[in-house]
Amino acid sequence: MTDVTIRRRARRESPLVRRKDLLDATVTCLARLGPRGTTGREICRQAGVSHGLLRHYFRNPDNLLFETYEQLCDDLLAHVELAVAPVADDPWAALHAFFVAVFSDDWASPDIIGAWIVFWQQVRSRDDFAAVSDAFNLRQRALLERIVHRLPQQAGALPIADAVAILSAVLDGLWIEFYLSDRRTPHDRCIALCDQAARRLFTA
Repeated sequence: MTDVTIRRRARRESPLVRRKDLLDATVTCLARLGPRGTTGREICRQAGVSHGLLRHYFRNPDNLLFETYEQLCDDLLAHVELAVAPVADDPWAALHAFFVAVFSDDWASPDIIGAWIVFWQQVRSRDDFAAVSDAFNLRQRALLERIVHRLPQQAGALPIADAVAILSAVLDGLWIEFYLSDRRTPHDRCIALCDQAARRLFTA
């Protein structure tokens, strides 16, 4: 989308859409410029709105990165839950849908993953980011556990919470691997590896 297109869209769209434009511009700036280059003025330039409009759409413009992180966490979980819902009665299909959703073009794009890596850095140094991260991970793992509990229970298997923690780590690692080189580990390969990891963890 060109800067001219963004500016035209910002003039005619609702405040909700304009707020989303600002959030999207924040993600793009974070991925390409890092946290220091992600200034309010640069975000507004990318979104095609005046700098003063930040205060209309965010409760604390100085804390825009935090609000963006909150929104991304909520949106990713909603996206995954929506993908899983139609096949929720088939746990293997639901796990596959989960992986496909996480590696979709919308959520495995360079901008999204690049911004997420910046947010992980903030989690290490800011209590508010850490609280959002903890809540997100609890909700993500709870969704995985609900799916896995539908699988036949195997004698001698790892406790479900431990197996889900391992699967989450595999998922995160492959997400970063895909970001670093989509040729070395392409999209479909990442999903296949997640499927294989799940089969190894949850079958005898």
